[in-house]
Amino acid sequence: MKLIVAVDNNWGIGKDGDLLLSIPEDMKFFRETTRGKVLVMGYNTLLSFPGGKPLPGRLNLVLNNEPGCRVKGAVVCESIEQLFRLLGNFDGGDVFVIGGGSIYRQLLPWCDTAYITKMRFDGDADTFIPNLDEAEEWSVVSESEMMEHDGVLFSFVTYRNSAPKPLAFRAVDGTLAQYFKKDMEPLPDGFGSEDAERFLSDGEPSLEAYLLRESYIKPQEV
Repeated sequence: MKLIVAVDNNWGIGKDGDLLLSIPEDMKFFRETTRGKVLVMGYNTLLSFPGGKPLPGRLNLVLNNEPGCRVKGAVVCESIEQLFRLLGNFDGGDVFVIGGGSIYRQLLPWCDTAYITKMRFDGDADTFIPNLDEAEEWSVVSESEMMEHDGVLFSFVTYRNSAPKPLAFRAVDGTLAQYFKKDMEPLPDGFGSEDAERFLSDGEPSLEAYLLRESYIKPQEV
């Protein structure tokens, strides 16, 4: 599992529910890196997207413990435990944690790679993630050249975790994200935590097969 985020000098990631700075190169990097992948996020992060809608071309897994929560076009998990059980359908290399602060902190120990856009400024943030430069198990493996946007210097830095906690990824549904393209509308009524629990207790080995069988997605949409 991986995480992707932009941070300021203090490892701040946001303020008042929004990004500290929108850098076009960073937005492009995020789109290209996560396209066709599985995204894990908190509910507030989902609401921060345009129109509060899931990102197209990706399978959006939303963590929200509010009973009965449903999100059109997304899968809602009620707990970290349920999330981990659902993630067993995928390859860890296809799963990206994208926020917010609480989700990053909870899932960081299970991530083996972190894609950090380091912005060299103080964004007066109110939301932070752990400083990976101070974490013994994390180390820098690559860094891009320094770039500049509106007077702010930034670079793309890749970190590796030498001792990530294991998750039972089985890579059953490596292509499931292809159902979630912009011109398709899978999960029109959402897939809530109760639906997820029914799948997990059903015995169907593949989430994709279950969604097809129960008509949450359609074969011709692929």
